[in-house]
Amino acid sequence: MRKVLLTLVFTLILLSGLLADDYYIGTGTGNQNFVPFYGYSNYGWSKFFYTADELQAAGMTGTVQITKIAFNLVNTNWTTYVTDNQKIFIGYFYDSNYASNTSYPGTANHTQVYNGTITWTSPGWMVITLDAPYSHNSAFGMQILWENRDGSKLSGPPKFTHTSTSSNYRAVYKNSDSGFPTSSSGSRTYNRPNICFITPATDVPNPAILPNPADATTGVAITTGMSWSSGGGEPVDYLFSLWKTDPPLSIENNLVLTSTSYTPSTYLDYGTTYYWRVIPRNGFGAALDCPTWSFSTQPDPSITAFPWTENFDGDSFPPNSDWQIRQGVLTDPVSLTPSSIWDQDDWLNIAGSDQAAAVNIWGTVTNWLITPLFNITDDSQVLMFDLAFLKYNQPPTGTPPALTGVDDRFAVLIGDGSTWSTANIVREWNNSGSEYVLNELSPWGQKVLIPLTGHSGRIRIAFYAGSITSNADNDFMINNLYIGHHLSEPQVSLIYNPELEACQLSWPAVSGATSYDVFWADAPNGTWSFLLNTATPGYVDTGVATKRFYKVVAKNPS
Repeated sequence: MRKVLLTLVFTLILLSGLLADDYYIGTGTGNQNFVPFYGYSNYGWSKFFYTADELQAAGMTGTVQITKIAFNLVNTNWTTYVTDNQKIFIGYFYDSNYASNTSYPGTANHTQVYNGTITWTSPGWMVITLDAPYSHNSAFGMQILWENRDGSKLSGPPKFTHTSTSSNYRAVYKNSDSGFPTSSSGSRTYNRPNICFITPATDVPNPAILPNPADATTGVAITTGMSWSSGGGEPVDYLFSLWKTDPPLSIENNLVLTSTSYTPSTYLDYGTTYYWRVIPRNGFGAALDCPTWSFSTQPDPSITAFPWTENFDGDSFPPNSDWQIRQGVLTDPVSLTPSSIWDQDDWLNIAGSDQAAAVNIWGTVTNWLITPLFNITDDSQVLMFDLAFLKYNQPPTGTPPALTGVDDRFAVLIGDGSTWSTANIVREWNNSGSEYVLNELSPWGQKVLIPLTGHSGRIRIAFYAGSITSNADNDFMINNLYIGHHLSEPQVSLIYNPELEACQLSWPAVSGATSYDVFWADAPNGTWSFLLNTATPGYVDTGVATKRFYKVVAKNPS
Protein backbone atom coordinates (compact mmCIF):
# COMPACT_ATOMS: atom_id res chain seq x y z
CA MET A 1 0.00 0.00 0.00
CA ARG A 2 2.84 2.39 0.83
CA LYS A 3 4.61 1.63 -2.47
CA VAL A 4 1.46 2.40 -4.50
CA LEU A 5 0.97 5.69 -2.66
CA LEU A 6 4.56 6.81 -3.37
CA THR A 7 4.09 6.06 -7.06
CA LEU A 8 0.93 8.15 -7.13
CA VAL A 9 2.67 11.07 -5.44
CA PHE A 10 5.50 10.90 -8.00
CA THR A 11 3.00 10.96 -10.87
CA LEU A 12 1.26 14.02 -9.48
CA ILE A 13 4.57 15.83 -9.13
CA LEU A 14 5.49 14.98 -12.71
CA LEU A 15 2.17 16.23 -14.08
CA SER A 16 2.40 19.43 -12.12
CA GLY A 17 5.55 20.21 -14.06
CA LEU A 18 3.67 20.16 -17.39
CA LEU A 19 3.23 23.85 -17.98
CA ALA A 20 0.45 25.17 -20.23
CA ASP A 21 1.54 27.88 -22.68
CA ASP A 22 2.50 28.68 -26.28
CA TYR A 23 6.23 28.82 -26.94
CA TYR A 24 7.48 30.76 -29.96
CA ILE A 25 11.01 30.38 -31.36
CA GLY A 26 12.17 32.57 -34.21
CA THR A 27 11.25 36.14 -35.16
CA GLY A 28 12.66 36.39 -38.69
CA THR A 29 10.47 37.69 -41.51
CA GLY A 30 12.28 36.14 -44.48
CA ASN A 31 10.68 33.11 -46.11
CA GLN A 32 11.72 29.80 -47.69
CA ASN A 33 9.89 26.67 -48.88
CA PHE A 34 12.32 23.79 -48.18
CA VAL A 35 12.04 23.32 -44.41
CA PRO A 36 9.98 21.76 -42.93
CA PHE A 37 8.28 20.77 -46.19
CA TYR A 38 8.86 21.17 -49.94
CA GLY A 39 5.72 20.44 -51.91
CA TYR A 40 7.25 20.82 -55.35
CA SER A 41 8.89 17.39 -55.05
CA ASN A 42 7.11 14.07 -54.80
CA TYR A 43 9.12 13.02 -51.76
CA GLY A 44 11.47 14.52 -49.26
CA TRP A 45 12.57 14.90 -45.69
CA SER A 46 13.92 17.62 -43.47
CA LYS A 47 15.47 17.63 -40.03
CA PHE A 48 15.90 20.69 -37.88
CA PHE A 49 16.47 21.30 -34.18
CA TYR A 50 16.08 23.82 -31.39
CA THR A 51 18.63 23.93 -28.60
CA ALA A 52 17.83 23.65 -24.90
CA ASP A 53 18.84 27.30 -24.48
CA GLU A 54 16.33 28.30 -27.17
CA LEU A 55 13.56 26.22 -25.64
CA GLN A 56 14.15 27.74 -22.22
CA ALA A 57 14.46 31.27 -23.62
CA ALA A 58 11.00 30.74 -25.15
CA GLY A 59 9.66 30.03 -21.64
CA MET A 60 9.84 26.26 -21.29
CA THR A 61 10.79 24.97 -17.87
CA GLY A 62 11.02 21.37 -16.87
CA THR A 63 8.94 18.89 -18.83
CA VAL A 64 6.27 20.25 -21.14
CA GLN A 65 3.49 18.36 -22.87
CA ILE A 66 3.16 19.47 -26.49
CA THR A 67 -0.18 18.87 -28.21
CA LYS A 68 0.28 21.03 -31.30
CA ILE A 69 3.01 22.66 -33.37
CA ALA A 70 2.59 25.62 -35.71
CA PHE A 71 4.54 27.14 -38.60
CA ASN A 72 4.05 30.63 -40.01
CA LEU A 73 2.89 30.65 -43.65
CA VAL A 74 3.41 33.62 -45.98
CA ASN A 75 1.79 32.34 -49.19
CA THR A 76 -1.09 34.27 -50.67
CA ASN A 77 -1.52 32.61 -54.08
CA TRP A 78 -3.74 29.74 -53.02
CA THR A 79 -6.62 29.03 -50.66
CA THR A 80 -5.95 25.37 -49.92
CA TYR A 81 -2.97 23.12 -50.59
CA VAL A 82 -3.53 19.47 -49.68
CA THR A 83 -0.66 17.05 -49.03
CA ASP A 84 -1.15 13.40 -48.11
CA ASN A 85 1.15 11.00 -46.27
CA GLN A 86 2.98 13.51 -44.09
CA LYS A 87 4.87 12.16 -41.09
CA ILE A 88 6.37 14.11 -38.21
CA PHE A 89 8.78 12.72 -35.59
CA ILE A 90 10.28 14.43 -32.52
CA GLY A 91 13.35 13.38 -30.55
CA TYR A 92 16.07 14.71 -28.29
CA PHE A 93 19.10 16.44 -29.73
CA TYR A 94 22.35 17.15 -27.90
CA ASP A 95 24.48 19.16 -30.33
CA SER A 96 24.57 22.81 -31.44
CA ASN A 97 25.23 22.33 -35.14
CA TYR A 98 24.82 19.97 -38.10
CA ALA A 99 28.57 19.99 -38.64
CA SER A 100 28.71 17.06 -41.08
CA ASN A 101 25.73 14.88 -40.16
CA THR A 102 23.59 15.72 -43.20
CA SER A 103 22.29 12.19 -43.77
CA TYR A 104 18.77 10.93 -43.18
CA PRO A 105 18.61 10.38 -39.38
CA GLY A 106 16.13 7.51 -39.34
CA THR A 107 13.27 7.30 -36.89
CA ALA A 108 14.72 4.96 -34.27
CA ASN A 109 15.41 7.64 -31.68
CA HIS A 110 12.29 9.67 -32.40
CA THR A 111 8.64 9.54 -31.44
CA GLN A 112 6.13 9.67 -34.26
CA VAL A 113 3.69 12.45 -33.42
CA TYR A 114 1.79 12.85 -36.73
CA ASN A 115 0.84 10.69 -39.69
CA GLY A 116 -1.77 11.88 -42.18
CA THR A 117 -2.98 14.64 -44.48
CA ILE A 118 -2.23 18.32 -43.99
CA THR A 119 -4.35 20.98 -45.65
CA TRP A 120 -2.44 24.24 -45.86
CA THR A 121 -4.77 27.23 -45.79
CA SER A 122 -4.36 30.98 -45.52
CA PRO A 123 -1.27 32.95 -44.48
CA GLY A 124 -0.50 33.06 -40.77
CA TRP A 125 0.27 30.46 -38.15
CA MET A 126 -0.70 27.02 -39.47
CA VAL A 127 -1.45 24.75 -36.52
CA ILE A 128 -0.91 20.98 -36.71
CA THR A 129 -2.57 18.92 -34.00
CA LEU A 130 -0.38 15.98 -32.99
CA ASP A 131 -1.82 12.47 -33.00
CA ALA A 132 -0.84 12.17 -29.35
CA PRO A 133 0.73 14.58 -26.85
CA TYR A 134 4.52 14.60 -26.77
CA SER A 135 6.38 15.25 -23.51
CA HIS A 136 9.78 16.91 -23.70
CA ASN A 137 12.33 17.78 -21.03
CA SER A 138 13.43 21.32 -21.85
CA ALA A 139 16.88 20.67 -20.38
CA PHE A 140 17.71 19.03 -23.72
CA GLY A 141 17.47 20.16 -27.32
CA MET A 142 14.70 18.98 -29.64
CA GLN A 143 15.03 17.62 -33.19
CA ILE A 144 12.06 17.43 -35.57
CA LEU A 145 12.10 15.02 -38.52
CA TRP A 146 9.55 15.72 -41.26
CA GLU A 147 8.85 13.16 -43.97
CA ASN A 148 6.95 13.99 -47.15
CA ARG A 149 5.75 10.74 -48.69
CA ASP A 150 2.93 12.29 -50.72
CA GLY A 151 4.21 11.16 -54.13
CA SER A 152 2.42 13.99 -55.91
CA LYS A 153 4.19 17.33 -56.26
CA LEU A 154 2.22 20.55 -56.49
CA SER A 155 3.29 23.92 -57.82
CA GLY A 156 3.48 26.93 -55.53
CA PRO A 157 4.35 25.03 -52.32
CA PRO A 158 3.89 26.64 -48.91
CA LYS A 159 6.51 29.14 -47.81
CA PHE A 160 7.47 29.57 -44.18
CA THR A 161 8.99 32.44 -42.27
CA HIS A 162 12.41 31.60 -40.95
CA THR A 163 15.18 32.96 -38.76
CA SER A 164 18.82 32.63 -39.77
CA THR A 165 20.94 30.55 -37.38
CA SER A 166 24.24 31.63 -38.94
CA SER A 167 26.91 30.50 -38.24
CA ASN A 168 25.30 27.24 -37.01
CA TYR A 169 23.62 24.89 -39.47
CA ARG A 170 20.42 23.83 -37.73
CA ALA A 171 18.38 22.54 -40.67
CA VAL A 172 18.94 19.94 -43.41
CA TYR A 173 16.63 18.95 -46.28
CA LYS A 174 16.54 16.43 -49.12
CA ASN A 175 13.96 16.08 -51.92
CA SER A 176 13.35 13.66 -54.77
CA ASP A 177 10.76 12.88 -57.46
CA SER A 178 11.67 9.20 -57.88
CA GLY A 179 11.26 7.87 -54.35
CA PHE A 180 11.77 8.66 -50.71
CA PRO A 181 15.46 9.70 -50.47
CA THR A 182 17.37 8.01 -47.68
CA SER A 183 20.62 6.98 -49.34
CA SER A 184 22.23 10.36 -50.08
CA SER A 185 23.04 13.38 -47.95
CA GLY A 186 20.85 16.42 -47.72
CA SER A 187 21.59 20.13 -48.03
CA ARG A 188 22.38 22.22 -44.97
CA THR A 189 20.79 25.63 -44.43
CA TYR A 190 20.81 28.39 -41.83
CA ASN A 191 17.15 29.14 -42.65
CA ARG A 192 15.35 27.31 -39.90
CA PRO A 193 11.57 27.79 -39.74
CA ASN A 194 9.95 29.83 -36.99
CA ILE A 195 7.88 27.55 -34.80
CA CYS A 196 5.34 27.58 -32.02
CA PHE A 197 4.94 24.73 -29.54
CA ILE A 198 1.44 24.61 -28.06
CA THR A 199 0.57 22.94 -24.75
CA PRO A 200 -2.80 21.97 -23.25
CA ALA A 201 -5.01 24.78 -22.04
CA THR A 202 -5.50 25.33 -18.31
CA ASP A 203 -7.53 28.54 -18.52
CA VAL A 204 -9.53 30.66 -20.93
CA PRO A 205 -7.54 31.67 -24.03
CA ASN A 206 -5.81 34.99 -24.45
CA PRO A 207 -7.30 37.70 -26.70
CA ALA A 208 -6.54 37.40 -30.42
CA ILE A 209 -3.60 39.36 -31.82
CA LEU A 210 -2.23 40.71 -35.12
CA PRO A 211 -5.48 41.86 -36.73
CA ASN A 212 -5.44 42.27 -40.51
CA PRO A 213 -6.37 44.96 -41.49
CA ALA A 214 -4.44 46.49 -38.61
CA ASP A 215 -6.43 48.62 -36.21
CA ALA A 216 -7.42 52.05 -37.64
CA THR A 217 -6.17 51.23 -41.14
CA THR A 218 -7.62 53.45 -43.88
CA GLY A 219 -8.08 52.94 -47.61
CA VAL A 220 -9.01 49.26 -47.25
CA ALA A 221 -10.41 47.54 -50.35
CA ILE A 222 -14.11 46.70 -50.26
CA THR A 223 -13.27 43.09 -51.12
CA THR A 224 -11.09 42.67 -48.06
CA GLY A 225 -11.34 39.87 -45.57
CA MET A 226 -10.31 39.97 -41.92
CA SER A 227 -7.78 37.71 -40.26
CA TRP A 228 -6.02 37.41 -36.92
CA SER A 229 -3.70 35.17 -34.97
CA SER A 230 -4.17 33.27 -31.76
CA GLY A 231 -2.86 35.06 -28.73
CA GLY A 232 -2.20 31.71 -27.05
CA GLY A 233 -4.09 29.61 -24.58
CA GLU A 234 -5.47 26.98 -26.96
CA PRO A 235 -8.61 28.55 -28.44
CA VAL A 236 -11.08 26.07 -29.89
CA ASP A 237 -13.20 28.58 -31.82
CA TYR A 238 -13.83 32.30 -32.17
CA LEU A 239 -16.88 34.54 -31.85
CA PHE A 240 -16.63 37.03 -34.71
CA SER A 241 -18.59 40.30 -34.90
CA LEU A 242 -18.56 42.97 -37.63
CA TRP A 243 -20.62 46.15 -37.68
CA LYS A 244 -20.80 49.77 -38.75
CA THR A 245 -22.40 52.74 -37.06
CA ASP A 246 -23.31 55.03 -40.01
CA PRO A 247 -25.94 53.87 -40.65
CA PRO A 248 -26.02 51.42 -37.73
CA LEU A 249 -25.86 47.89 -39.07
CA SER A 250 -24.73 44.59 -37.57
CA ILE A 251 -23.22 42.49 -40.37
CA GLU A 252 -22.19 39.57 -38.18
CA ASN A 253 -22.92 39.12 -34.49
CA ASN A 254 -20.99 36.44 -32.65
CA LEU A 255 -20.55 34.24 -35.70
CA VAL A 256 -18.82 31.02 -34.57
CA LEU A 257 -15.62 30.36 -36.55
CA THR A 258 -12.99 27.67 -36.22
CA SER A 259 -10.57 29.41 -38.61
CA THR A 260 -8.65 32.64 -38.03
CA SER A 261 -10.13 34.52 -40.96
CA TYR A 262 -13.44 35.76 -42.30
CA THR A 263 -14.49 37.27 -45.62
CA PRO A 264 -17.97 38.82 -45.94
CA SER A 265 -20.23 37.23 -48.54
CA THR A 266 -20.89 40.65 -50.13
CA TYR A 267 -18.59 43.58 -50.80
CA LEU A 268 -18.23 46.20 -48.11
CA ASP A 269 -19.35 49.78 -48.68
CA TYR A 270 -16.98 52.43 -49.97
CA GLY A 271 -15.93 55.21 -47.63
CA THR A 272 -17.22 53.50 -44.49
CA THR A 273 -15.68 52.79 -41.08
CA TYR A 274 -16.18 49.22 -39.88
CA TYR A 275 -15.68 47.81 -36.40
CA TRP A 276 -14.88 44.18 -35.58
CA ARG A 277 -14.10 42.00 -32.62
CA VAL A 278 -12.83 38.45 -32.16
CA ILE A 279 -13.43 36.52 -28.91
CA PRO A 280 -11.40 33.27 -28.62
CA ARG A 281 -13.02 30.43 -26.68
CA ASN A 282 -12.10 27.01 -25.29
CA GLY A 283 -13.46 24.54 -22.77
CA PHE A 284 -12.68 26.92 -19.93
CA GLY A 285 -14.69 29.82 -21.39
CA ALA A 286 -14.17 32.95 -23.47
CA ALA A 287 -11.17 35.26 -23.55
CA LEU A 288 -11.42 38.40 -21.43
CA ASP A 289 -10.93 42.05 -22.43
CA CYS A 290 -10.93 41.41 -26.18
CA PRO A 291 -10.28 44.64 -28.10
CA THR A 292 -12.50 46.19 -30.75
CA TRP A 293 -10.62 47.01 -33.95
CA SER A 294 -11.63 49.29 -36.79
CA PHE A 295 -10.74 50.06 -40.39
CA SER A 296 -12.05 52.40 -43.07
CA THR A 297 -12.67 51.41 -46.67
CA GLN A 298 -11.40 53.31 -49.66
CA PRO A 299 -13.42 56.20 -51.12
CA ASP A 300 -15.72 55.31 -53.99
CA PRO A 301 -13.47 55.49 -57.09
CA SER A 302 -16.26 55.10 -59.62
CA ILE A 303 -17.12 57.76 -62.18
CA THR A 304 -20.62 59.14 -61.60
CA ALA A 305 -20.65 62.34 -63.71
CA PHE A 306 -21.93 61.95 -67.29
CA PRO A 307 -21.46 62.55 -70.11
CA TRP A 308 -17.93 61.17 -69.78
CA THR A 309 -15.37 61.42 -72.54
CA GLU A 310 -11.82 60.27 -73.18
CA ASN A 311 -9.86 61.18 -76.35
CA PHE A 312 -6.42 59.87 -75.25
CA ASP A 313 -4.73 63.19 -76.05
CA GLY A 314 -3.12 63.56 -72.64
CA ASP A 315 0.56 63.30 -71.75
CA SER A 316 0.31 59.84 -70.19
CA PHE A 317 -1.08 56.46 -71.17
CA PRO A 318 -3.19 54.97 -69.85
CA PRO A 319 -4.86 58.24 -68.86
CA ASN A 320 -4.81 57.43 -65.14
CA SER A 321 -4.04 54.68 -62.68
CA ASP A 322 -7.57 53.25 -62.69
CA TRP A 323 -7.21 52.15 -66.31
CA GLN A 324 -5.88 48.62 -66.76
CA ILE A 325 -3.81 47.05 -69.54
CA ARG A 326 -3.93 43.27 -69.41
CA GLN A 327 -3.37 40.16 -71.52
CA GLY A 328 -5.25 36.89 -71.62
CA VAL A 329 -7.22 34.72 -74.06
CA LEU A 330 -10.93 35.50 -74.23
CA THR A 331 -12.31 32.26 -72.77
CA ASP A 332 -14.54 31.13 -69.88
CA PRO A 333 -13.32 32.33 -67.49
CA VAL A 334 -10.60 34.76 -68.48
CA SER A 335 -7.29 34.74 -66.63
CA LEU A 336 -5.65 38.15 -66.98
CA THR A 337 -2.09 39.26 -66.27
CA PRO A 338 -0.47 42.71 -66.50
CA SER A 339 0.59 43.87 -69.96
CA SER A 340 1.77 47.01 -71.77
CA ILE A 341 0.84 46.29 -75.41
CA TRP A 342 -1.93 48.88 -75.71
CA ASP A 343 -0.33 52.29 -76.20
CA GLN A 344 -0.94 55.85 -77.31
CA ASP A 345 -0.45 56.48 -81.04
CA ASP A 346 -1.41 58.86 -83.86
CA TRP A 347 -5.04 58.39 -84.84
CA LEU A 348 -5.21 56.57 -88.20
CA ASN A 349 -1.39 56.52 -88.18
CA ILE A 350 -1.45 60.12 -89.35
CA ALA A 351 1.06 62.30 -87.53
CA GLY A 352 -0.59 65.21 -85.82
CA SER A 353 -2.17 66.39 -82.61
CA ASP A 354 -4.97 63.78 -82.51
CA GLN A 355 -4.00 60.76 -80.42
CA ALA A 356 -5.74 57.44 -79.85
CA ALA A 357 -5.41 54.14 -77.99
CA ALA A 358 -3.80 51.57 -80.27
CA VAL A 359 -2.74 47.94 -80.18
CA ASN A 360 -0.68 46.06 -82.76
CA ILE A 361 -1.89 42.53 -83.51
CA TRP A 362 0.87 40.68 -85.32
CA GLY A 363 0.94 37.18 -83.93
CA THR A 364 -0.23 35.39 -80.83
CA VAL A 365 -1.43 38.49 -79.03
CA THR A 366 -4.39 38.76 -76.64
CA ASN A 367 -4.63 42.22 -75.17
CA TRP A 368 -7.15 44.13 -73.08
CA LEU A 369 -7.69 47.82 -72.40
CA ILE A 370 -10.05 48.21 -69.44
CA THR A 371 -11.67 51.48 -68.43
CA PRO A 372 -12.00 52.97 -64.96
CA LEU A 373 -14.97 51.97 -62.84
CA PHE A 374 -18.29 53.62 -63.73
CA ASN A 375 -21.42 53.82 -61.57
CA ILE A 376 -24.26 53.76 -64.10
CA THR A 377 -27.58 54.85 -62.60
CA ASP A 378 -29.25 55.63 -65.94
CA ASP A 379 -28.90 52.74 -68.36
CA SER A 380 -30.64 54.69 -71.13
CA GLN A 381 -27.20 56.09 -71.91
CA VAL A 382 -24.92 54.76 -74.64
CA LEU A 383 -21.28 53.98 -75.21
CA MET A 384 -19.85 55.55 -78.36
CA PHE A 385 -16.33 55.47 -79.76
CA ASP A 386 -14.40 55.59 -83.02
CA LEU A 387 -12.88 52.30 -84.19
CA ALA A 388 -10.29 51.89 -86.96
CA PHE A 389 -8.53 48.87 -88.49
CA LEU A 390 -5.27 49.57 -90.35
CA LYS A 391 -2.13 47.96 -91.64
CA TYR A 392 0.64 48.26 -89.06
CA ASN A 393 2.02 51.81 -89.03
CA GLN A 394 0.20 52.67 -92.30
CA PRO A 395 -2.33 55.49 -92.83
CA PRO A 396 -5.65 54.82 -94.63
CA THR A 397 -4.08 55.96 -97.92
CA GLY A 398 -1.17 53.55 -97.58
CA THR A 399 -1.05 49.74 -97.61
CA PRO A 400 -4.47 48.31 -96.66
CA PRO A 401 -4.78 46.03 -93.64
CA ALA A 402 -3.94 42.38 -94.17
CA LEU A 403 -6.89 39.99 -94.06
CA THR A 404 -7.10 38.28 -90.70
CA GLY A 405 -8.06 34.68 -89.98
CA VAL A 406 -10.98 33.16 -88.14
CA ASP A 407 -8.97 33.26 -84.92
CA ASP A 408 -8.81 37.06 -84.87
CA ARG A 409 -11.42 39.04 -82.99
CA PHE A 410 -12.11 42.47 -81.59
CA ALA A 411 -14.65 42.65 -78.78
CA VAL A 412 -16.24 45.08 -76.37
CA LEU A 413 -17.14 43.67 -72.97
CA ILE A 414 -19.00 45.07 -69.96
CA GLY A 415 -18.51 43.52 -66.52
CA ASP A 416 -17.74 44.13 -62.88
CA GLY A 417 -14.03 44.42 -63.59
CA SER A 418 -13.10 41.48 -61.36
CA THR A 419 -14.09 38.50 -63.48
CA TRP A 420 -14.43 38.31 -67.26
CA SER A 421 -15.84 35.72 -69.63
CA THR A 422 -17.42 35.51 -73.07
CA ALA A 423 -20.76 36.21 -71.34
CA ASN A 424 -19.56 39.81 -70.88
CA ILE A 425 -19.29 40.43 -74.66
CA VAL A 426 -21.71 43.11 -75.90
CA ARG A 427 -20.26 43.53 -79.42
CA GLU A 428 -17.76 41.41 -81.36
CA TRP A 429 -16.07 41.68 -84.74
CA ASN A 430 -14.67 38.44 -86.17
CA ASN A 431 -14.42 36.50 -89.42
CA SER A 432 -16.31 33.42 -88.32
CA GLY A 433 -19.96 34.30 -88.73
CA SER A 434 -20.33 37.48 -86.69
CA GLU A 435 -22.85 40.14 -87.72
CA TYR A 436 -19.90 42.51 -87.43
CA VAL A 437 -17.12 41.34 -89.78
CA LEU A 438 -13.56 42.06 -88.67
CA ASN A 439 -12.09 42.29 -92.16
CA GLU A 440 -14.74 44.87 -93.12
CA LEU A 441 -13.72 47.42 -90.48
CA SER A 442 -12.74 50.71 -92.08
CA PRO A 443 -9.16 52.04 -92.03
CA TRP A 444 -10.71 55.53 -92.01
CA GLY A 445 -12.46 54.80 -88.72
CA GLN A 446 -16.12 54.35 -87.98
CA LYS A 447 -18.46 55.42 -85.21
CA VAL A 448 -19.61 52.60 -82.90
CA LEU A 449 -22.71 52.98 -80.71
CA ILE A 450 -23.57 50.42 -78.03
CA PRO A 451 -26.62 50.95 -75.76
CA LEU A 452 -25.99 50.45 -72.06
CA THR A 453 -29.46 49.05 -71.46
CA GLY A 454 -29.32 46.45 -68.68
CA HIS A 455 -25.88 47.53 -67.48
CA SER A 456 -26.67 49.71 -64.50
CA GLY A 457 -24.47 49.60 -61.43
CA ARG A 458 -20.70 49.58 -61.10
CA ILE A 459 -19.17 48.44 -64.37
CA ARG A 460 -15.96 48.50 -66.34
CA ILE A 461 -15.74 48.40 -70.12
CA ALA A 462 -13.07 46.29 -71.77
CA PHE A 463 -11.70 46.45 -75.31
CA TYR A 464 -10.18 43.16 -76.44
CA ALA A 465 -8.04 42.60 -79.53
CA GLY A 466 -6.59 39.17 -80.03
CA SER A 467 -5.17 36.58 -82.37
CA ILE A 468 -4.03 33.08 -81.46
CA THR A 469 -2.31 32.45 -84.82
CA SER A 470 0.30 34.59 -86.55
CA ASN A 471 -1.36 35.55 -89.85
CA ALA A 472 -1.41 39.35 -90.16
CA ASP A 473 0.23 42.52 -88.87
CA ASN A 474 -2.42 45.15 -88.22
CA ASP A 475 -3.33 48.00 -85.87
CA PHE A 476 -6.59 48.41 -83.99
CA MET A 477 -7.36 51.89 -82.73
CA ILE A 478 -10.10 53.39 -80.59
CA ASN A 479 -10.71 57.08 -80.00
CA ASN A 480 -13.20 59.59 -78.64
CA LEU A 481 -14.86 57.41 -76.03
CA TYR A 482 -18.19 58.78 -74.85
CA ILE A 483 -20.72 57.64 -72.26
CA GLY A 484 -23.91 59.67 -72.04
CA HIS A 485 -27.19 60.19 -73.76
CA HIS A 486 -27.18 59.76 -77.50
CA LEU A 487 -27.80 62.89 -79.53
CA SER A 488 -28.63 62.50 -83.19
CA GLU A 489 -26.14 63.83 -85.72
CA PRO A 490 -27.00 67.33 -86.97
CA GLN A 491 -28.08 67.44 -90.64
CA VAL A 492 -25.94 70.28 -91.88
CA SER A 493 -26.64 72.39 -95.01
CA LEU A 494 -23.79 74.42 -96.50
CA ILE A 495 -24.01 77.43 -98.84
CA TYR A 496 -20.80 79.11 -100.10
CA ASN A 497 -20.78 82.73 -101.24
CA PRO A 498 -17.56 83.31 -103.20
CA GLU A 499 -18.09 87.05 -103.45
CA LEU A 500 -18.27 87.38 -99.67
CA GLU A 501 -15.83 84.50 -99.07
CA ALA A 502 -18.29 83.12 -96.55
CA CYS A 503 -19.71 79.68 -95.77
CA GLN A 504 -23.19 79.65 -94.31
CA LEU A 505 -23.91 76.55 -92.17
CA SER A 506 -27.40 75.71 -90.97
CA TRP A 507 -29.02 72.71 -89.33
CA PRO A 508 -32.25 71.86 -87.51
CA ALA A 509 -32.09 71.87 -83.74
CA VAL A 510 -31.21 68.45 -82.29
CA SER A 511 -33.55 67.25 -79.53
CA GLY A 512 -31.77 67.30 -76.18
CA ALA A 513 -28.76 69.31 -77.41
CA THR A 514 -27.73 72.43 -75.48
CA SER A 515 -24.88 73.47 -77.79
CA TYR A 516 -22.93 72.49 -80.89
CA ASP A 517 -19.20 72.10 -81.60
CA VAL A 518 -18.23 73.14 -85.12
CA PHE A 519 -15.07 71.75 -86.77
CA TRP A 520 -13.43 72.35 -90.16
CA ALA A 521 -10.88 70.51 -92.31
CA ASP A 522 -9.24 70.90 -95.72
CA ALA A 523 -10.28 67.38 -96.75
CA PRO A 524 -13.04 65.00 -95.70
CA ASN A 525 -10.52 62.74 -94.04
CA GLY A 526 -8.15 65.45 -92.98
CA THR A 527 -7.31 66.74 -89.55
CA TRP A 528 -10.34 68.39 -87.96
CA SER A 529 -9.79 71.74 -86.27
CA PHE A 530 -12.13 73.10 -83.64
CA LEU A 531 -13.81 76.30 -84.81
CA LEU A 532 -16.28 77.25 -82.09
CA ASN A 533 -19.07 76.17 -79.77
CA THR A 534 -22.47 77.74 -80.37
CA ALA A 535 -25.83 77.41 -78.67
CA THR A 536 -27.60 78.45 -81.89
CA PRO A 537 -28.19 75.96 -84.74
CA GLY A 538 -26.26 77.77 -87.49
CA TYR A 539 -23.07 79.68 -88.18
CA VAL A 540 -21.51 81.85 -90.88
CA ASP A 541 -17.78 81.28 -91.41
CA THR A 542 -16.29 84.38 -93.06
CA GLY A 543 -12.98 84.93 -94.78
CA VAL A 544 -13.06 81.50 -96.48
CA ALA A 545 -11.11 81.85 -99.74
CA THR A 546 -10.79 78.13 -100.52
CA LYS A 547 -12.96 75.06 -100.24
CA ARG A 548 -13.56 73.80 -96.71
CA PHE A 549 -15.25 70.84 -95.08
CA TYR A 550 -17.28 71.07 -91.88
CA LYS A 551 -18.76 68.82 -89.22
CA VAL A 552 -21.07 69.68 -86.35
CA VAL A 553 -21.35 67.73 -83.09
CA ALA A 554 -24.41 68.12 -80.86
CA LYS A 555 -23.61 68.32 -77.12
CA ASN A 556 -25.44 67.98 -73.85
CA PRO A 557 -23.33 68.22 -70.66
CA SER A 558 -26.08 66.83 -68.40
